[in-house]
Amino acid sequence: MTTDRPVATGVSSAEIVDKLKDLGVDHIVCIPDSYQKTLIARLMEDPGLKFMIACTEDEAIGINAGLYIGGKNPVLVIQNNGIFASINTIKAISLDAKIPTVMFVGQFQRDPMIPIEESKSRAVRMVEPTLETWGVPFFRIETPEDIGNIESAYKLAYETSGPVAIIIGAPTI
Repeated sequence: MTTDRPVATGVSSAEIVDKLKDLGVDHIVCIPDSYQKTLIARLMEDPGLKFMIACTEDEAIGINAGLYIGGKNPVLVIQNNGIFASINTIKAISLDAKIPTVMFVGQFQRDPMIPIEESKSRAVRMVEPTLETWGVPFFRIETPEDIGNIESAYKLAYETSGPVAIIIGAPTI
């Protein structure tokens, strides 16, 4: 049901970058996403982070694994449709090979005025059920108060040696 106030509001890209750097993240592997464009711009400009653009989500997950094995601390920035496109690679590399994989997932086509479950976009509605089916934990960032979920997700990925998604519910600011 549409409300007068947004269900999800933009989160500061500066706060996200600060949180990532506090966690020791040193590499960003990205598939461009319009929902996270301000975050992507800030990540690209930060001299303390190595920023890479991959062609596909499958490629990004492979690069993430190589960076992790090489002693680096990467995160991925992708779009919701990328979860569907790369589920076999998430299974093979992140789950089966037990590679920590932190994925920022932008909810492309989400109307921030309504709950995810009521979205007209199948891609928006199906991200979380798809992740649940595969046993991939996820955290939402719907408001600035959710910024702590980044640390929770990052730690969980490394504690479990597996994938964790951080679902960005509104365009970053």
